[in-house]
Amino acid sequence: MPGTISVYRFHGPGKAIDLAQLLQHDVVLTTYASIAADFCRGRSTLHRIEWYRVVLDEGIKHPHIRASTTLNQSAHFVRNSATQQFRAIHAIPSKLRWCLTGTPIQNSLEDLGALVKFLKVPILEDLAIFRKQITIPVIANVSGRFKNLRQLLEAVCLRRTKALLNLPEPITHTEYIQLSANETIKYRDFGELCKQAINVAVSGHSMKRANQHVIQAILGMRLFCNDGDNALAKRVNAYGLPSDPGEALSYLQTSEASACARCGTDITTMYQKDDKSSGILTVCQHLICGECISEYEGDLDDSLEDGRAKCPECELRGERNSFILRAGAATTRHTAVKNGKYPTKLLALLENVQSQSINDKCIVFSFWKTTLDIVAQMFDTHTMAYCRIHGQISATKRSKILTDFEKLGSARILLITLGTGAVGLNKLKVANHIHILEPQWNPSVESQAIGRVLRLGQEKSVKIIRYIMKGTVEEVGCAISPVTQITACARRVRAGQRSAHLAKS
Repeated sequence: MPGTISVYRFHGPGKAIDLAQLLQHDVVLTTYASIAADFCRGRSTLHRIEWYRVVLDEGIKHPHIRASTTLNQSAHFVRNSATQQFRAIHAIPSKLRWCLTGTPIQNSLEDLGALVKFLKVPILEDLAIFRKQITIPVIANVSGRFKNLRQLLEAVCLRRTKALLNLPEPITHTEYIQLSANETIKYRDFGELCKQAINVAVSGHSMKRANQHVIQAILGMRLFCNDGDNALAKRVNAYGLPSDPGEALSYLQTSEASACARCGTDITTMYQKDDKSSGILTVCQHLICGECISEYEGDLDDSLEDGRAKCPECELRGERNSFILRAGAATTRHTAVKNGKYPTKLLALLENVQSQSINDKCIVFSFWKTTLDIVAQMFDTHTMAYCRIHGQISATKRSKILTDFEKLGSARILLITLGTGAVGLNKLKVANHIHILEPQWNPSVESQAIGRVLRLGQEKSVKIIRYIMKGTVEEVGCAISPVTQITACARRVRAGQRSAHLAKS
């Protein structure tokens, strides 16, 4: 019955509560960033309580804790048992532990192993035993290799399958698009420039720089497939990272450096208002989450000498006011398209959206806000009404936009960044067309976004369209993961370096 359960939100200003008052509530909700940051500082109130239940909920971006009853957090944020964020969650005392997830295995069985360790499943919570009994038999590719895995999942999982939706399978279509003649020339020219930069790094015996150039080359080519000429303008800031926050995050993800430098929280979005787990970039290429930024700036202030401060993470010295890259300063590229010459991929999107029934609603997903800037301009040009959500929109306004999108007779198009749309939004099932503008580094991000539409309450058949540019890094990425691409490129770079050395000898 309403009013029978007392709920408290323990994050932001809500953390200013003493332990006795907190214990008066039945359920406590908090963000994962709050847990990790307080744990790393050694002053975590939540770790002083013996919880009845801890729940990790992948469907909600901000971790939640249910007090005298439960603690609730996003399960996909604890995939790696070696990270600080895992240790922070694992260390919370509790009688019962639950994980709510649609993707128990994203990259490897180690993901499942981390969740099993969190759940404290007897025997298998030891990762060495988990690998011996679960991982090694599967990898060995022998008869009955899935037996132990099936037994484990049957013992610990309660599954809600898509059969409950009583819907036909979604219609999926991948649209392979050819670059225009002009785009092909510019794409190849950009590739040659990247190749030259890599060769220069190799000749200087700097493998670190060569690997950075490889990552930036792949990122730049992926962006060109979406944004056309706009992807080539002012791509890199003075500190070596792409100037756009979304691009910088993508770069850091491929470098496995997308965690908060202070508490280890996984950063999946940048500069999002009202989101303490969102990242802020420093001049020395560290990511700092919203929970840790005040403490980081406090350390900068403590180190001040003659107006210059020292980064507490890497000890770089510089002007105090230059350390934190603000969203406005980080985004320097102008995304307006001149003369109405939109990229070929986005013109294909336009044609598909225009061909939809007036009774259908669609969602356009992209990882990059800059791509959606161009899409928005294109739709404006064709007088097509749309709603839009990205990280710089407040939570209150975001909720209002989604409520409006749900209404009949409102805009039939929603533009949304994957970092915003993949987690925590439950009002997207009104749409039945999904447009995914580029393949993702982590396919599970895409799956989670699609899952916001394919869920209980969906009343229509759903169509999913993916856009891939033929003969580009995107097409290669369909068969080979981007991380594998980078590894292979780096291997070829090293081989080229060895060959050059032998030739000189």
